[in-house]
Amino acid sequence: MAEFLLFSVLLIMAIAVFTCVILSIIGIYFMISSCFMSYPPPVPSSGLLKEKALQDICDYLQNKKGLTIMDLGSGWGTMLLPLAKRFPQHSFIGIEHAFFPYMVSKLRARKLPNLHLKRSDIFKTDIAGADVIYCFLMQKLMNDLTPHLKQNMRSGARLYSCRFYCPDWKPAATVSLGSEYDTYYLYIKD
Repeated sequence: MAEFLLFSVLLIMAIAVFTCVILSIIGIYFMISSCFMSYPPPVPSSGLLKEKALQDICDYLQNKKGLTIMDLGSGWGTMLLPLAKRFPQHSFIGIEHAFFPYMVSKLRARKLPNLHLKRSDIFKTDIAGADVIYCFLMQKLMNDLTPHLKQNMRSGARLYSCRFYCPDWKPAATVSLGSEYDTYYLYIKD
């Protein structure tokens, strides 16, 4: 009995130490990525604004076939996963720079053949084939990304930008749920 008790205590301690090590590694990753990398750490889009943007994108995709939808900065996959499940007739591409969120979303998307995730730089991504692009980035990234979007998006392509606007580009629609932080911008390439 004493041996079993000792084994149980040691096993619990090993699990606790393992959990602490894993959580420390994740914490260090986020500290390093936010302090020393050119991209902010990924933050999942959530709340009413995400739900409104998701619904508006769904309304647009309804009754259409064969579109390509791209999420620049796809993070944990919170936008693309529900879309890819709901619309198997469309192709979805997620671009994420950060390794850990990319791996988590890749694991979550493994049973969705219409969802392709790439670990890549959004500034070097070929967006010419996208019919719909979704972004929930920081304002500085949108400032830097806007020339790439305006130059390389195909005519008629739609850009949904959550919270952060594209400078020097008039949106086709601005959807606000009450404040500038609860706003998304719809741009349509001429």
